[in-house]
Amino acid sequence: MFKKPIHIIILISTSSGILAFFVVCIFSMNINFKALFFALMVTGIMFLITKFLIHKFIYSKMKILFDRVLNVTYTPKVIDSMEDPLDIINERVDKYLLQKSEEEEFAAHQQIFRREYIGNISHELKTPIFTIQGYILTLLDGGLEDARINRNYLERADRSIERIIGLLDDLDLITRLDSGEFPLDYESFDMIKLCEEVLSSLELKAKSKGISMDLVNVNNYQLFVDADKARIFQVVTNLVVNAIKYGKSSIKIDFDEISEDYVLIEVIDDGIGISDENLTRIFERFYRVDRSGGRALGGSGLGLSIVKHIVEGHGQSLNVKSELGKGSRFSFTLKLA
Repeated sequence: MFKKPIHIIILISTSSGILAFFVVCIFSMNINFKALFFALMVTGIMFLITKFLIHKFIYSKMKILFDRVLNVTYTPKVIDSMEDPLDIINERVDKYLLQKSEEEEFAAHQQIFRREYIGNISHELKTPIFTIQGYILTLLDGGLEDARINRNYLERADRSIERIIGLLDDLDLITRLDSGEFPLDYESFDMIKLCEEVLSSLELKAKSKGISMDLVNVNNYQLFVDADKARIFQVVTNLVVNAIKYGKSSIKIDFDEISEDYVLIEVIDDGIGISDENLTRIFERFYRVDRSGGRALGGSGLGLSIVKHIVEGHGQSLNVKSELGKGSRFSFTLKLA
């Protein structure tokens, strides 16, 4: 019944006033105005004293709990507002426990991510390092004097070293993008021309797999955007390379001016597609749809993660739609110049 502080204060002060009224009436042997005035005065004084004592001996002890644990700025208005402090405590404790639970869950997830991340880096580096080691040991065991294999093995070792350098460069880039230490160099450039340059640079790779590449919905010969040209070139290149790896016969880059300020660029392939399970994870570092660990398709597993970081670094969004056996559609927006 008496859950709120104001209830206790009123009960004590009213009881004191009534008691004072009857005491005065008993001693004066009659009921008069002075007895009533004295009772009201006692009630008021006891109201203030009780309120002060509750604040002094109860709420001052609770202040540490409010301020430091429950993150509630304590003020005497807790009494004046007629709120039950225990209700506030229960509410804040529930929120506090929920927050701690979420923090522990996040920490556990991060621990798993760090463990997988370190394991993936180790695996990615081991493969080319062991390859280089094998070539060098073969050369040291006499292959160096064999003209048929010495140059061939050195060239293979060089390619493995280039792979390691590429992986380290990708790791360095994604770390700087994560930390915000990689400022974007904005400029106005023709997006259609940039995409033509990307397709031209990858033409031989696509032809070797029998894949055709085209630009579609190019209503104008020019489409100027405001972005970091070098990084957007990297974005389009990574998406097209990815499409070539998993594509079948065609790749298209589509342009759609969705408003006066933005253009939507889509890289579309007719490849193997991505399952719903993998679709939510493809932008994770080192994550591969092919979990067999094979390297037939190459790559470090960082390409899509880098693409995501660069696009989001421009304040834009990156999306993907895919269906198994029917291909994938990667899209991102850029601000028109």
